[in-house]
Amino acid sequence: MKTERKIKIAESFSNKYAETELDIDLSQKEFELLDRGIFARSMDEKWNIFIHKDSLFFTRSWTNNCIYKADLEIKRRRIKLNNLKVTRNTDEYKGTDLKSDTDLFKKLLQMYLGREDLYIDDRVNLPLIKLIIEKYSKENKLRKSIGSQSIELNLRIYNSLIESSSDYITVNGLEELTNNTKKYDSNYELLSLHISNKEDPKNSTTFFFNQEGTELVGEITTERKASR
Repeated sequence: MKTERKIKIAESFSNKYAETELDIDLSQKEFELLDRGIFARSMDEKWNIFIHKDSLFFTRSWTNNCIYKADLEIKRRRIKLNNLKVTRNTDEYKGTDLKSDTDLFKKLLQMYLGREDLYIDDRVNLPLIKLIIEKYSKENKLRKSIGSQSIELNLRIYNSLIESSSDYITVNGLEELTNNTKKYDSNYELLSLHISNKEDPKNSTTFFFNQEGTELVGEITTERKASR
């Protein structure tokens, strides 16, 4: 993403926001990663992350709506994330629960930095999810995240991905997921586990479960096609 674009997005952060304190220490290596920026390479990746003027921004990759802004404090060898602001522009974001918003920020930051200490989602201990994580952990160093969203939104995202990116990305498992979720209302929220190899994040798998995490209803694998 070009500098001019980052500046424009950062300056669009709403003057309506909720805020809380973070007190998160970053290593120099972690800071350098964020300073380079983390940008979505497919529609399956939902965030663009970058630093501008001593603040860390999390923006939606589909819309560039700026959702999070966290202050960076840099003193000698110590780097901290302090005050977190969450937009309350309802045209861009519907969240209203500051704790849930803060948990999501920590969960995302933990995933991208490969840490285990920022947020512990109790759902990783659900037996079926734990079993899948353990299985793939034996083969790879995993980047993993847990979330939930409606069936309708999930299917829309993957169908859009196929329409817009089929020349360079293969999406496997969508037909099975579509068939397996017909028994639910379209607004029913599926629990999801997204995993990828830290050394090869271009290919990833998202497992979808019922809300209780007791039934696997489908899995979507996205694979980047080899360059010709």
